[in-house]
Amino acid sequence: GGEPKSRSQYAGYGDGYEDDMTNDEMTPRDGLDDAIGASAAEVAGHKDEYNNDMQYLQQSLGGAGGGAGGGAQAKEVLDLHKTVDNLFEEEESLLNLHMNVIQENAELLTEEGRLLQNIQGDEVGDYDIDAYAGRLQEILDRKAELITMLQEQLSSFRHQLQEEEDASQRIGQMPSY
Repeated sequence: GGEPKSRSQYAGYGDGYEDDMTNDEMTPRDGLDDAIGASAAEVAGHKDEYNNDMQYLQQSLGGAGGGAGGGAQAKEVLDLHKTVDNLFEEEESLLNLHMNVIQENAELLTEEGRLLQNIQGDEVGDYDIDAYAGRLQEILDRKAELITMLQEQLSSFRHQLQEEEDASQRIGQMPSY
């Protein structure tokens, strides 16, 4: 019972989501559109349900440990559950951002190809080369911005992974209930 779970057990892979739709129907914003479409009451209802679940978990664990260490053990288990929930959210954010960055990079690459093709034509004037240089700079700036956003999200996710690992190890070192 007290063994920490591996990363793959927390990752949410193989949860059947992919089976619900064909690749043609999937878009990187499907989950985001669903979240935007949720009413404030639905979001509040899910938060209330989550908080109730966490309170129930805390109460049930509070008495399970017995002795003086039971409260500390219950807090560690509750902290692990909260950390895993945060890890799921970070993972979803990272995957969505990565997919969106790939999609935007593909669009920028296509535009770069057209830009290069147009500038290599026979009738290129000084204005054209100035416009080319200006637009290329905008594209490169956007790509750098996308990379920075993705790196920041990845860093946040890796931090959350470490938090989960630390919490799992603390739980694994505790005596069994």
